[in-house]
Parts: sequence; C-alpha cells; structure tokens
Amino acid sequence: MIATFDDLALLNFASVLAGILTHSKITDILALCNIPQAEGTNKSDRIYYAFKNIQNRNGCGNNVIDFIQKTITPKRYDDNKQFELERAAINEKLLYEGYEINEKGEILQCKKAQTITEAKERSRKIKYKIRGMKIHSEIIKYCDEEWLNEDYFHAMEEVAKSVFDRLRKMTGIQQDGGSLVTACFSLGQSGIPVLALNKLETESEQSEQKGFMNFCIGFYGLYRNPKAHNARVNEDVRLEQFAEVLVVASIIHERLDHVYLTRIH
Repeated sequence: MIATFDDLALLNFASVLAGILTHSKITDILALCNIPQAEGTNKSDRIYYAFKNIQNRNGCGNNVIDFIQKTITPKRYDDNKQFELERAAINEKLLYEGYEINEKGEILQCKKAQTITEAKERSRKIKYKIRGMKIHSEIIKYCDEEWLNEDYFHAMEEVAKSVFDRLRKMTGIQQDGGSLVTACFSLGQSGIPVLALNKLETESEQSEQKGFMNFCIGFYGLYRNPKAHNARVNEDVRLEQFAEVLVVASIIHERLDHVYLTRIH
C-alpha cells in the first residue's frame, strides 16, 4: 500500500498532469482507475479534487499512482521524445515523494529528492542532457547514477564497460579488453568467428569484420584502459569528452544489435 500524499504533492501532480491531458482524457483515465469524478471546471482542479477525495476514502495513495502510471505509459505515445519530456516533468514532482517512472512506464521507489536542483537533475535522463543525443539503451543503465552526479570520470568508465560486459554475456567468453574482442571477432584458422557482422563470403565482408574488431580494440585502449589505471585526481574529463564516449559506444552497441552468434566458444 502506498502512503497518502500531502496536499502540496497532489497539487504538484495535478498541475503537471493538467498540462498533459485533455478534459476527455482526464475523464477516461479517472474511470480506468476507479476514481470518481470531482468538482472543478479547469483540468488541474478536476484532477486535484479527484485525487484528494479518493485518498480520503481509501486512506492510501494507490489510485493516485495508478492514474499517473496510466498517463505516463509508452502505450499512450507515438513520439518517444514527447514521452520522455512528460516523464521528466512528472518525475520532477514524484522524486520529492520517493518515486519515479522509468523508461518502461513503471513506478519505482527511490531516494527522495531534497532540493529543487536535485529533483530537476534526477528527472532528466542522459540522452536529453547532451544536445538531444540518441544513446543506446544498453549504455544508460551503466552510467545513470554517475551521470546524474556529474561524475564523468566514472561514467566514462562505466560506458566503456557496457561494451565488454555485453560481449561476455553474448558469448560466454570470460576475458577482457583486446583479448576478449579478438576471441569474439577473429576469423582464426577456421575462418568462422564466434560473432559475425555479416556472412563473411567476400573479401569486403571479411575486411568489415576485421575493421570492427580493431575498432573495438581501439575503443578499449582509448577509453577503458587509461581510465582504469589513472588516478581520478589527474583526470580532467569534461562533458564534451563524455559525449564523445557515448557516441562511440552507441555505434558499437548498434552494430552488436545485428551480429550473429555463429558458434559457442
């Protein structure tokens, strides 16, 4: 059972939701959540009084959270950008109460935000903080916490780690760095790698395979290995450098989305 929310929280939720929903949608979602219609002519008042009344009747905030979740769900959106913008807006208010909506539209408990800055920062996801950059989903879960704290040093390390963790999960090969990449993509004596980018039937296709392997090895040397061995106090990792790592790692992950597992290592 979810504890009741105070009036300020309900007002905050209602204000954000009123900017998202039409009157007819408010009516529909209230019905879906078994929340009786309430007084009020403007959208914000309708939502606020409906929330307040159902909380007083049931003694919990379950219906309020249900309404928010049914509003901010990927099923309602055709545009991912709009979904993320509206998810960020409601999360900015939910975080004060110890809740947030993830990218799947699920309500999760979290540490309560204590300041305006913290709530605003934590409500934004990575890809909307760096010039609208599209970031592969495999990356976000590795560096979200460090990014929100502007801990670029460790965030870069985690982004790089995401590539090699994924290779291990895909193949079962328990190595790291260049040796892991080679074990995954090298043609070897058999001419059949563990992971193949294409059918490897032509010289051009084999060249692409080798090029990607060398690209991944270079990625490790440039971004993963130095970060693992240099002291943080000697690093000056700025946002632009972090953005560069995100771009390169996203390119690698995009290619990994389409590789073939040809044999078990």
